[in-house]
Amino acid sequence: MNKQDFIIGEEVVATTVEKNGRNYKVRAGEKEFVLQPIGFNQYALYLDGQKRVVAAVKNKDVYYIDIDSVLLEVREPSAEGFAGGAGDHAAVKDKIFAPMPGKIVKIMVQVGDKVEVKQPMVIVEAMKMENQVNAKAKGKVKAVNFTVGDQVDTERPIIELELEE
Repeated sequence: MNKQDFIIGEEVVATTVEKNGRNYKVRAGEKEFVLQPIGFNQYALYLDGQKRVVAAVKNKDVYYIDIDSVLLEVREPSAEGFAGGAGDHAAVKDKIFAPMPGKIVKIMVQVGDKVEVKQPMVIVEAMKMENQVNAKAKGKVKAVNFTVGDQVDTERPIIELELEE
């Protein structure tokens, strides 16, 4: 049995993983569930009598887990707080980054648009799933650095904002 603490959002969650044949029995905080591999980076998740398809990918030190189109960023705690990777951008409020490398399928704002916190900004497709990226702050769109169809990584901002004071 493996024991590991992970950071999900800003909360440290104690987890245990135990291999049981082809499946994995996982306990994360108070939740217990079974993961069954069904394909490359895809798993069937059995929780509370329901089956969900989950996709997971690791980019640098961040695990991206998609459960029913909800994207979780999971990190291992480090001495500095969060590990590297796309998570380095968590404190950057005036730039919108892709959560993982992928292709832009929709841009929902233009230069000059006013945006609110949590407003949808762009949709990035990665691993055949669409990930909506929302604004982290209120402001005005200063630059849109990519167009629909462009490949993006986690290093260059897709959209830049002029923050509202």
